[in-house]
Amino acid sequence: MRFIPLDRINAPTLLVRPLTRADAPALFDQMLGDADTMRDLPLARHTRLDDTAAFIDEALRGWQDGTLIRYVLECQQTQRLTALIELKPALPRVEIGVMISRAGGARRRRAGVLALQQLIDWLMEQPGVYRVFACCAVDGLAHSAMERLGFVREATLANYEPRPNRGLLAADSYLYALTRAAPVPPPAPNSGVEWLRSTMRWELAEA
Repeated sequence: MRFIPLDRINAPTLLVRPLTRADAPALFDQMLGDADTMRDLPLARHTRLDDTAAFIDEALRGWQDGTLIRYVLECQQTQRLTALIELKPALPRVEIGVMISRAGGARRRRAGVLALQQLIDWLMEQPGVYRVFACCAVDGLAHSAMERLGFVREATLANYEPRPNRGLLAADSYLYALTRAAPVPPPAPNSGVEWLRSTMRWELAEA
């Protein structure tokens, strides 16, 4: 089963939409090139606009085959980019990553969490999706938001991810997940019993 991404979400103050090549300068300035935003992430901070352009091209290719989906959150009033959401579907699971601009202020971060909730609610209703999970730095800021979104902390993963923007080759992460029950198929008929029953019916008919 192929994952079919949602095209966009019109949240109360934000538009959730796919990345475009025109987003490169703003994405570089407001997130991928910003030291505070990138501090706890496993992705190295971008130092050139070309890095961000390549990041967007990777997302465009991933969108075509459904393996890597990246959304940007855009303020509907100012058109400022406030967050980035990444999905890596491998059904029945989808890994989710979130990057919220530290330059946007607390109000914009709260709006981003609300928009993320809408996307997660949609994800959990999609055919073939039974697990959505995320990993966050144990000493970062993201895990409190994951708990507000209803994710359950399943484990602490030792030395799971690098933190290149802090000079760490490996660091611990929390594993969070949302799950829903998968359908249980009906039991397969016992072929031997069915053969015996059909044989007995045939013999009785002949008698």
